[in-house]
Amino acid sequence: MYQLLIVDDSYDQREVIKFFVAQRVEKWLIHEAKHGREGWEMFQKEPYDLVITDVKTPFMDGHEFAQRMKSKSPETPILFISGYEDFHFVKKALQLQAVDYLLKPLDPDSFKEQINKMLAIVQALNDQKKQKKLDDRRYLKETLTKLFLGIPWRKLSDEEQSIAQFFLKNNDRFTVLPIPKDRHNPVPFLAALINERPDICLLPIHSTHLIFFDSTGLTKESPIKKTIHDLFLSHFQTPPTFVTSEPIRHPIATYSIYHSLLMTDMHSFYQQEKKQTCLLLPDHHYIVKTGIPLKISTYIQQGDIKKITQLIQMVYASFEASGSEAPATVKYYFATLYQTLVDHANGLLDATSLRQQISRILEADSLEKTIAIFDEILSFLNENIDLTKNDHPSGYVRQVKHFIFSNFHQELSLEILANEVNINPNYLSELFSKYEGMGVTKYIKSYRIKQAQTKLKNSTYSVHSISKQVGFNHYSYFCRTFREIVGMTPDAYRKKGV
Repeated sequence: MYQLLIVDDSYDQREVIKFFVAQRVEKWLIHEAKHGREGWEMFQKEPYDLVITDVKTPFMDGHEFAQRMKSKSPETPILFISGYEDFHFVKKALQLQAVDYLLKPLDPDSFKEQINKMLAIVQALNDQKKQKKLDDRRYLKETLTKLFLGIPWRKLSDEEQSIAQFFLKNNDRFTVLPIPKDRHNPVPFLAALINERPDICLLPIHSTHLIFFDSTGLTKESPIKKTIHDLFLSHFQTPPTFVTSEPIRHPIATYSIYHSLLMTDMHSFYQQEKKQTCLLLPDHHYIVKTGIPLKISTYIQQGDIKKITQLIQMVYASFEASGSEAPATVKYYFATLYQTLVDHANGLLDATSLRQQISRILEADSLEKTIAIFDEILSFLNENIDLTKNDHPSGYVRQVKHFIFSNFHQELSLEILANEVNINPNYLSELFSKYEGMGVTKYIKSYRIKQAQTKLKNSTYSVHSISKQVGFNHYSYFCRTFREIVGMTPDAYRKKGV
């Protein structure tokens, strides 16, 4: 959209110009001034893309207005209009670097030609400004990259030092964003991020992580972090982990803060610092990368949870003994193993639970916490391993449970579930009681309350909203059921932070 200022004391003349402009394909925002003084006051408050002014206006004529305007914004194109065919006016207009000089009454074709000339000037100026911004940002990123790579401050030019000092004065913290390796191509993610936030100062220093600056510092709800979170989750199917630095007091400290941040994050992930070689690091060994997940899938099909447990513990011990691999790499590897377990569990785990557990793995601040998550799923599978076999008599129960996991927030009943697996409701009730030790209705209530507990701990939704989200139509019934199963009210459970 182009901003046009018309300065003319004639209402009719302004209307004619507006009519001509309205015939064009471009979008316009037109401002009007009745004389040069009003036009100058408006120009001081707001920039315009182009100006059309009459030569003769009250209080301040067009030439004086143009002189002041050019002193403030010499690049803004201006077009003079006058009813006086006088070379003196033409000469003054040219001296003021006007685009041209048109006589009243305005000729539509001549007016169109002059507007085209003015817009060509505006477009060229805009292109120059865009290029300058791109060049400035590129130069800034090159300068910051030198600091993060450890190039001594004294080896930077005076201009580079000045740029770095000015930028870091207003952006004194940076955030490291670990990215997945091998499983996904990060290029589309980067392209989408740059397209959505071209203003972001993003430094792809290393293949394992990105660095970006955010003026809102540690605020988790900053617009930049929100954009990155959504794009990251969409592309990698996992939430990002943000590791933010301490304030940079002087550019010379950038590298040491960056290096210290990486080392602290890495070593705190392990119980102790060691420097052994990790033979199970998937990046180093193709058989390990593909063989261990393959073994897990084989063992779970055989129903041998003990061997899976031993295999996971061996991987854990190897990483812990090394203590030198990037935490992001280790976490993504364990997330892959977890996904393998779920993929071969024949529907025993629902999609919501899977996302939550993988998020816990990727956000874990220690290797020990990552393994604890595996202990949970392995214990669950050990108790329910027979249900993973398709030829087991309780296959109907497995199918029904999977349907409950995926549809607990909707209306469910014994009849609906029996119809889903195409068996008699009474027979389903007998099977469910036999293999689950409780009736279908009680199982549904218990599962819904478990989901409510998770939401109460991990979200800020109101209790009333959560009751609807987990499938309870009546709030009072939800509260009564929650108290019966958990032993306290939903509000008390949230406040206790169980």
